[in-house]
Amino acid sequence: MADGIANAYEAFLEKDELPTSVNVDGLNWSKGQYLASACLLLQKIQDDPEHWEDEEIDVPVRMSNNTTYANNTFEQDSISLEALTWAAAKAYTYAESHGAMPNYVSFGTITCPGRGQDSTFTYTYDNPFKDGVKYIGNLIWADYGAALLRVFHYYKHNSELPEKVCTWGSDYLRKTNNCAIDDPVVIAAKDAALAKLPENATQIQKVKALFEYARDQWEWEDYSNTSKGSVRTIQAKGGNCCDLTHATLAMCRAAGIPARYMHGQCYFSSGVIGHVIPEIWDGHRWWICDPSNNSATMGNPSWKGMNKFNGRYKELPF
Repeated sequence: MADGIANAYEAFLEKDELPTSVNVDGLNWSKGQYLASACLLLQKIQDDPEHWEDEEIDVPVRMSNNTTYANNTFEQDSISLEALTWAAAKAYTYAESHGAMPNYVSFGTITCPGRGQDSTFTYTYDNPFKDGVKYIGNLIWADYGAALLRVFHYYKHNSELPEKVCTWGSDYLRKTNNCAIDDPVVIAAKDAALAKLPENATQIQKVKALFEYARDQWEWEDYSNTSKGSVRTIQAKGGNCCDLTHATLAMCRAAGIPARYMHGQCYFSSGVIGHVIPEIWDGHRWWICDPSNNSATMGNPSWKGMNKFNGRYKELPF
């Protein structure tokens, strides 16, 4: 059973999504079933590491799951085995009662999420773990599902459970809707942005160069939702926040740098406005890189916090 769950991670790596089903001991398990079973099995392995395989596991007869990336406010990029086991227990308890995996497991609430802002961060927190990390926010099903698969994949190859695993539900490197990382227009823009960097440039230097190119070469335009996508935005040298983010992420992903969408209701001098922003990974942390305002710098956008956080995405849904 554990091997079947571990094998699902190979499918995840190939498609960058949790597989819709896996074959376990000749039986086809749905995504909800294998995630629920992984939640239960994780605790059993720790309770009785010598004999857990002798126990019978009741696989849920029916178990669905939801596919939303909203409420994705979890602040850490990795999670300890203890904290993941805690989250898995909460998810399984919910699933037993509702016949579906929860959209997310909450580690506490946070206001004004995001990094590099001037806003004051406040949170409620009631789940202290031995590693001392104050895990904050909602860990959505796609992320805790991927983390569970990583645990079982590690266990299969090392015969022991890992101390911690990554919480990313995506590698944030793939081509997605309106983010055409393999188009010649995107490749040319990426190359132009990085042209002045030395061959041994660090990833954070590349992040800064890509962001500043997007900020300086393209202009913000006022309209709603996606209209152009990455290629037409680069060609037009302008777009709204959605399209500027599409183009920025496309360049980053084309350069092999993980990048994702962030969406929220942001405080501007003119009021609270819905806004989409790129977050770019420098190899150690995520940076808010907002190209929609010429005064923004890396990690310091022109807006000052969020009234409401709407989610992080590998693909923008609007």
